[in-house]
Amino acid sequence: MSIHQLQVVYQIEQDRILVRLNTLTGEEFRVSLTRRMMKKLFPHLVRKSTQVGTSKFQEPSHDGANVKALEQFKKQELLKLGDFQKPFSHQVSVFPIGEQPLLATTVHLNQQEDGSLKIRFEEKILNPSEIRNVEVTMNIDLLKGFMHLLDAALQESDWGALQTVDDEVAKNLLDDAFLNNKPKYLN
Repeated sequence: MSIHQLQVVYQIEQDRILVRLNTLTGEEFRVSLTRRMMKKLFPHLVRKSTQVGTSKFQEPSHDGANVKALEQFKKQELLKLGDFQKPFSHQVSVFPIGEQPLLATTVHLNQQEDGSLKIRFEEKILNPSEIRNVEVTMNIDLLKGFMHLLDAALQESDWGALQTVDDEVAKNLLDDAFLNNKPKYLN
């Protein structure tokens, strides 16, 4: 599937994040992410988004800048090139998985050999034989744009520690606070 537009919004009335994907062929896929899912998924997305597109043998820059500063610069360049002001197109007639958003109960992340990230959202609610799913492959630019939109939706959601200020800080906070269930004292 070739993604034409991507929208990530917080739905206050459902307390969920809605991800909408429009394709070049005029299809629309909708995925709902709950707070519980984001607590599990977000640290992995942060980790993968920093890994995707980086070389294992990345050399330091000639001026001594560290890799983190270069990554931040690349992110700013991407945000300048991305079109975040264009309204999301609602003129879609084909909904391959239905008009109701898929409620993601399982998400699979697989890094591809070409450096892209394959994300598979699955909905396993009542009958395991009727699993709805959406699979999308994001290159580094699309993934960074997705993470930017996801971060904005998380800030609007007021879900607390899921908001990112810095990828490494967010990873450490989420790992400590949610995965290990240990308190973290910052003083």
